[in-house]
Amino acid sequence: MIEALQPYPLHLLGWNAFQELAVSVAEVCLSRPVQTFLPSSDAGRDGAFIGRWDGANPGRSTVQCKFTSKQGNNLSLSLLKDELTKAQRLVELGEADDYIIITNHHVTGESDLAIKTAFLETGVKECRIFGADWINRQIRSSPKLRMLVPRLYGLGDLHDLLDGRAYQQAQMILSAMGDDLQRIVVTDAHRQSVKAISDHSLVLLLGAPAAGKSTIGASIAVGAADRWQCSTVRATSADDLQRHLNPAGGQFFWIDDAWGSKQYQKQTAEAWNQVFPLMHSAMRRGTRFLITSRDYIWRSAKADLKISALPVLNKSQVVIDVHKLSNAERAQILYNHLKFGDQPTKFRSAVKPFLPALARQSNFLPETARRLGSTFFAKNLLPIEEVLTNFFANPRDFLKETLTGLSPECRAAIAVVFLNGGKVRSPVSASELEAGASAFGVRVASVRNELEALNGSVLLLALDEQGHYWTYKHPTVSDAFSAYLAGSPELIEVYLRGAKAETILYEVVCAGETVQGASLVVPGSLNTLLVERIQNVHIANLRTFMSYRSSKVVNALLINQRPDVLSGFNHFSSPITDDADSSLLSKLYRQGLLLEEHRLNFVRSVMDNLINEADASLFENPDLESILRADEMDEVRRLARERVLPRLSDYVERLRSSWDPEYPPDEHFHRLEESVITLCDALNVDGVCDQTPILTLASLVKNAVYQMEDEYEPSPSPSGSSDAPKANSGLSDSIFRDVDD
Repeated sequence: MIEALQPYPLHLLGWNAFQELAVSVAEVCLSRPVQTFLPSSDAGRDGAFIGRWDGANPGRSTVQCKFTSKQGNNLSLSLLKDELTKAQRLVELGEADDYIIITNHHVTGESDLAIKTAFLETGVKECRIFGADWINRQIRSSPKLRMLVPRLYGLGDLHDLLDGRAYQQAQMILSAMGDDLQRIVVTDAHRQSVKAISDHSLVLLLGAPAAGKSTIGASIAVGAADRWQCSTVRATSADDLQRHLNPAGGQFFWIDDAWGSKQYQKQTAEAWNQVFPLMHSAMRRGTRFLITSRDYIWRSAKADLKISALPVLNKSQVVIDVHKLSNAERAQILYNHLKFGDQPTKFRSAVKPFLPALARQSNFLPETARRLGSTFFAKNLLPIEEVLTNFFANPRDFLKETLTGLSPECRAAIAVVFLNGGKVRSPVSASELEAGASAFGVRVASVRNELEALNGSVLLLALDEQGHYWTYKHPTVSDAFSAYLAGSPELIEVYLRGAKAETILYEVVCAGETVQGASLVVPGSLNTLLVERIQNVHIANLRTFMSYRSSKVVNALLINQRPDVLSGFNHFSSPITDDADSSLLSKLYRQGLLLEEHRLNFVRSVMDNLINEADASLFENPDLESILRADEMDEVRRLARERVLPRLSDYVERLRSSWDPEYPPDEHFHRLEESVITLCDALNVDGVCDQTPILTLASLVKNAVYQMEDEYEPSPSPSGSSDAPKANSGLSDSIFRDVDD
């Protein structure tokens, strides 16, 4: 029987989080939209709605939450004595035709009768009581509720909710969070994410480092396994996604940091462009996707991504702006991390007076709140307002200081993960341990011990289909460790000697080059060592490194060691700006390393692509445009006037013949329309652009789309769409009233 299952420990929620749960229960399970009130001005009501619970004539109802932090407490009339006076006043004001009590207390039949009788005597027409047992039944019977209140997954036994397969997948997802799910706060960004994944089958979570993207991602992934019985896949790249994609559908893909964890990895863009059509088709068969990215990485990536192949990306972006978190959300996040962290009661009592102000700080980050609740990060932090304020204002400095102050053995353990690109299989091999140990001059055995000691604070032992692996507790640990290494040339040399070659490619830049998020700069004195370590990596990855991170000296050395990196200069695909070899050719041209024969091959490709594909992307990239001489640019413009713009109907017909009916027809010609506008602008005379070709193309496209619409097969609307309930709550100092209990 459901009643015999282990009950949820609702007493661990805290009073404010329990009120939020009650709002969700009322809206999801009782189908009643609830208006909530600020704790300081609720006039005796935690919530209210219009309309009777039994569907009779409309009236005003009052919802009162009664929370206890003591497990197994029974509700009695004496606990509600103060509420009786308030109820009588609300009746006189016409605000309590019905009086609803939602509580995590247990309710006996005798108490139920006594309480209802007392409230009816105040003048309310109906009194209903929903206690802990009833709430537990709603939680177990409603996947929708659990998805909207994901802390419930961290409080209950998932064995009671999910079948064996889904349970194993959920455990793997939760292993990447540690115990953070127990502390999650449902923010507006979380609600928007649930709506996006429900309405569009895809959500793209964007935000700054430490904003909480991965936490929301993990909670939605578990919710998807629960609510839609999706087979969950934690993909690490576009290639990984393609390998695991099931044509039958019914999967949930969670891809963290799709285009790079700290820096934009440009070499990933083409792989994603190729997999976007497959994702589009999979969504039509019930597969859902959750993708996260740092906001600055997404801004760089979208210039290289063919969004038209997956237009839903423009519709389902959820930006987590920590500056837009409400004061109530910030306060609850801070409360949860302190209440359920490992800081002693003495520390929580000492910082309690400063918590409301900390929650209101403009530089508040959820990850900093987690660190404040951890003795590992804040054990020696003085509970003084100025010190606490600075802790939130400079989180990276404090984290770097923490890492610097660790023992050499601890730093060596972090180095083991760092040298392996942020993920190393457990048990860690002797050679991998040795690389970290030698970097800090410690014994291998002590490094293995420190891996275990750091689990849950800086590092995390997580689980996937292949078994256990070590990673960072939070990606910002990698940022801080990079900054720590960057402060010492000796450590940079140790890093170059010990790290995997593929990891080096994505972490370092040569002196004189700049990549946002890259702090490991290789000085000129280590150029030879750098080339020695990376010269044998896959040619595509090496080309990307040479295009964006490498200096002239290092590129010259690499060309000498790997002349095959220039093999792609014989032909360039369309659009020419998307060809990875174009980027490398442009870099070598600027560095004075480009051979003339390769430059001429590029010029021929520009002209061929213009004639065959109406590819005008050259004019969109000043770096590529500068490779052509003035007479060559004149020839390109002549070809555009005489051989491209007069043949617009040919290009439209060719695109129409290659159209997939799964895609909206009006979006199929977007690239051609952009090209024609670009060409007209490039051919303008005395600043005047001839609009005739643009108008001609618009007419041709309109006719083509009209004929294609009969064949268009729009994606069916996903089932399970839902507007997540949103509580209208505000910040009150009282949120922290029991933080030190």
